[in-house]
Amino acid sequence: MRITHAAADTLSAYLDQELSEVERARVAAHLESCEQCRGRLQDLRATVEMVRDLDPLLAPEGLREAVGAGLAGAGLARGRGLPALPQWRPTWQTTGAAVAVILIGLFTVNLFRSAAPPGLDWRGREPEAVGRLRPPAGRDAQPGAPSFGGAPKVADQIVPAPSGGPLVLRRVIRTGSLFVEVEEFDGAVRRLIIIAESAGGFVATSSYSQGQGTPQGTFVLRVPAPRFAATLTALEELGRVRERRVGGQDVSEEFVDLQARVRNLERHEQRLLTFMDRATKVSDLLAIEQEVARVRGEIESLTGRLRVLGNQVELATIEVAVRQKPEKVSTGFWDIGATVDRVRTAFLNTVRQILVVVEGAAVVTSALIPVLLLGALAWLLIRRLRARMI
Repeated sequence: MRITHAAADTLSAYLDQELSEVERARVAAHLESCEQCRGRLQDLRATVEMVRDLDPLLAPEGLREAVGAGLAGAGLARGRGLPALPQWRPTWQTTGAAVAVILIGLFTVNLFRSAAPPGLDWRGREPEAVGRLRPPAGRDAQPGAPSFGGAPKVADQIVPAPSGGPLVLRRVIRTGSLFVEVEEFDGAVRRLIIIAESAGGFVATSSYSQGQGTPQGTFVLRVPAPRFAATLTALEELGRVRERRVGGQDVSEEFVDLQARVRNLERHEQRLLTFMDRATKVSDLLAIEQEVARVRGEIESLTGRLRVLGNQVELATIEVAVRQKPEKVSTGFWDIGATVDRVRTAFLNTVRQILVVVEGAAVVTSALIPVLLLGALAWLLIRRLRARMI
């Protein structure tokens, strides 16, 4: 009987102990009755013993490169002419060079940005600082006189009384002043007006002068108290801030005292009017009328003071002095001071951006630590279960 390829494969698997118990029993029963298969099995065993007795042979030089070139060529043909991507093996030198290139590029971008005039970005466009200011909901651009009753305003703060009594509203008059040096006066004034109106305020007063060829002006802005800090920040972006002052005056006690006095005078007025209805003599009637007039005058005066204080609390006052930057008369072909300032600004911006990246990486790493720990525990558990199953 001639041995087929299937029978030869079966004998090889039987010799390598790769068959199941049923197949091994079937092949063993066949070998007992087939002399030719037993001879074939003996030949296979002899061949295996001869191969094991051979000394190992070293691959010829250049075999790895030839095989790699052949695989690359096969991949190129299979990839429709697309070249194989080079494999990059990172080293300390290449990694350091890549980091240095990134830092140099970042420093160069910051250097160009620092060269842009104040109020403009590195592309020469106006930033969207004004667009961030929006008037509060439910408030007109020109707010009217404030009200003193009902719910507290946003500008007020609810604090407990010093003696542990009921809660009172803290009312603070906010004031600020800026001295800003700008590159172009007219453009800065236009942006200043836009900032005030976008915040829900207005320009109360303004003055303009041009001394020694340099235009300058002073503007008084009234903006809602909740937009005080944001408006100051937007105004500081007009140019280079030379002076900045911020103040606050707490008028809560005066406000409460005035309201109490008004209430007392109104009750006194009501009693006088009652007495006037009951008066029977002309002299008494004239005396009561004079007292009512005096009390009414005090009420009007205190109410006017309350209105003034309420307006000052609800609308903060910002005085902005704007001056165009005088043109420098260059004494040479190179302004070393300006170059040093630009380099210093670019360097500090680069350092700040690196710190922001490091902070973000630290936050992301701290957020991933629990996930990595759970993944490691799951991997160890799966590995132990697989070891027990084996």
